[in-house]
Amino acid sequence: MPAHNASPVGTCAQPIKTPMNSAPTPLLSNTADAHVTAVLRALSLLDAFDVLDAQLPLAELAKRTGLAKPTALRLARTLAAANYLVQLEGGSWRLGPAAARLGAQYQRSFDLLNVIEPALQELAQTTGHSASFFTIEQGRRVRLLRVRGKDGFVSTSRVGESLPLERGSAGQVILAYQGKKGAINDAIRARGYHLTVGEADATAASLAAPIFAARNGVLGALSITVRAEAAAAVELERHAPIVVASAARLSQTLAASRYFPGDKGSLRGFWHP
Repeated sequence: MPAHNASPVGTCAQPIKTPMNSAPTPLLSNTADAHVTAVLRALSLLDAFDVLDAQLPLAELAKRTGLAKPTALRLARTLAAANYLVQLEGGSWRLGPAAARLGAQYQRSFDLLNVIEPALQELAQTTGHSASFFTIEQGRRVRLLRVRGKDGFVSTSRVGESLPLERGSAGQVILAYQGKKGAINDAIRARGYHLTVGEADATAASLAAPIFAARNGVLGALSITVRAEAAAAVELERHAPIVVASAARLSQTLAASRYFPGDKGSLRGFWHP
């Protein structure tokens, strides 16, 4: 389900839209034994809803997913039978209570609203730039929350989007604190943060610091983002101590929360939903 997008002054974060064509995509062809095409196509209907979409007509659902209208209608009715979608009187569709329940369960497993969101709000308010929290999912980084800063700028990647660890400050910080070898990773660990300009997104520059919980290792990264302009690196470096301090405080809070039992259990069992 799309991750929660928190912002005190507005947001452009949107859940992932995954086009599913009638012909098999590389994803389906590469994992045909592990996935059922119909299930993935049905899930693509849920992913088609953006944060600001209260409802969508069938034609728009079909367009966003790449499904034929009859296929989209059949899958939508199936999802409606399980309360994941609801059809309105005018024929449009909206997300149903079952989708909301899953989203709430996912958020609770990360203690999003009580712990992470206030930290992001404080960081965005202090620096004036958008602040994000990334976690690790299946060898990639996922932006779980983003709070827009006073400058109004956000990167093109959306909340809930899965991104490679190898590009962008947050991903490289995570890799470094996972123990990846090399001079750049040694430098990241020595500084306690990393910044990149126009790497993961040509329009954006970012600076990130690691987030930990108890003795379970790195959980993710906290970052701020600015426009990829000439003075971007200077602006980010100016805020580096603030980001590092914020990440340290958040790590302490998460380590003390009931979701992270130190060395008494596995990290995945408590960090992931």
